This record gives sequence, C-alpha cells and structure tokens, in this order.
Amino acid sequence: MNESLLFCDVDEYGFPHWNGFDAFRWYALPTNWGFMTGNAYLWLYKTSWLIYHRNMIKQYAKEAEIPAFLLAGVAVSEVGGMPERFKGLGVLQARQVLDELTGEENHYSNKTSVGSIAIQLGVAAETLGIDPTTLDHFQQFRLANCLLDNSFNIRVVAFHLRDLILYDNPGINTTMLTDEQIILAGSRYNRGTQRLDSDIKNSIHDPIGSPTREYSEYGRRILQKKEAIMRILEGR
Repeated sequence: MNESLLFCDVDEYGFPHWNGFDAFRWYALPTNWGFMTGNAYLWLYKTSWLIYHRNMIKQYAKEAEIPAFLLAGVAVSEVGGMPERFKGLGVLQARQVLDELTGEENHYSNKTSVGSIAIQLGVAAETLGIDPTTLDHFQQFRLANCLLDNSFNIRVVAFHLRDLILYDNPGINTTMLTDEQIILAGSRYNRGTQRLDSDIKNSIHDPIGSPTREYSEYGRRILQKKEAIMRILEGR
C-alpha cells in the first residue's frame, strides 16, 4: 500500500468526530441511558459510528482481504475516548519537542495515536510503505490530519490488520480466519508485535485472573461482541 502523504482528502463534515464535549459527557457524568450520559453515551456513539461507516468498513475490508468483522471490532474498541483533534494538535507537538530535547529521531512523536480508529503515526507510515524515521514534523502533522479523515483512517487500519495477520500466519488466506487468529490479530493491534504469538495464544486459555490473560484481552473482547457487530454490519 504505497500512497503519498499529500494526497488524502480530509473531509471537514461527515460523521461528527469525538470532541471535548463528548469526552466530558462520557467521563465526567454518571451512566444514565435515559439522559445518554457516562458509558451509555460512549456506547451509543460507538454504535452510531459503526452504523454510519459500515459500508466503508466492508469496502476496505474487502480491498485489504480481511474479515469485515475484525475491522469493525477494532473500530468499536478504538472509537471514542480522548478528543481526536487534541492528539494531532497537542499531543503530537509535545512529543515532537520531546524528540528534539532527547535527540531521539521521531521516537516519541511516531507513537502518537491519531484517528477515530486510533493508530500510531509510525505504524500508519509503515503501512503506507514509508520509513517513519524519515518523516519531518510537517509530514507527521500532515499524516495526523489525513488520519482524521475516516475514509483514509479506516483504509490504513484495514491494511495494517492484514499485515498483522500475515506477521503470524505467512501465506494464509487472510479473508478466512479462525477465532484464535481473530484474537491474535486484534491483540497485536493493541499491543504490537513484540510479544511471542505463543504467549498470546496461551493466554486465551490461562485461568481467569491470571496476569497473562491481558495479553489476549483486546482480541477476546472483539470476539465477545461478534454477534452484535455482525447484526450492525448486516443491517439487521
């Protein structure tokens, strides 16, 4: 997937991005389904976001040759939380300054997660076929803005998930995955590729309460929501 950073179309309209008011309504207020506050508001937002973008998710999942359920599951896990624009207009710049002060070449700034489906700048660059260490500050800022476009964001995440699937399962048909492969890919999205695949697979079967269970927690939660996610994707 090779595309120039300078040719994404950032849509200023479309589905509302999660902002400071949304974060306040979710984090600061108690959960009330009648008034749509607290966790009720967060889940209503996630559901609405998935309904609005389901055709786009299916389109890019097909292009990347991955299960639409996996892409939708990661989306549901990531959407909401910190205000989206703050990451690209506050956190990124602070980390760029930290890079300069420590002499680290994009070490901290490339770890900034941006987009409705949060993805690190460095990971997004690698998915696009770009060496993340070569990005200057403007290119990082431009990529962060590109990732605020949900179409661009979803597509990059789809291809990154394909890369993660192939990382553990070279040469397989990435459109048809077992539950274990779904859990592994989802957990890789959350935790990266540092941990051995055997550690993640073993954690699925570790006793509840075991510290190692967290290795696969992200992926297991995606699988637990499968029925609800598929109903939304299929418009049922």
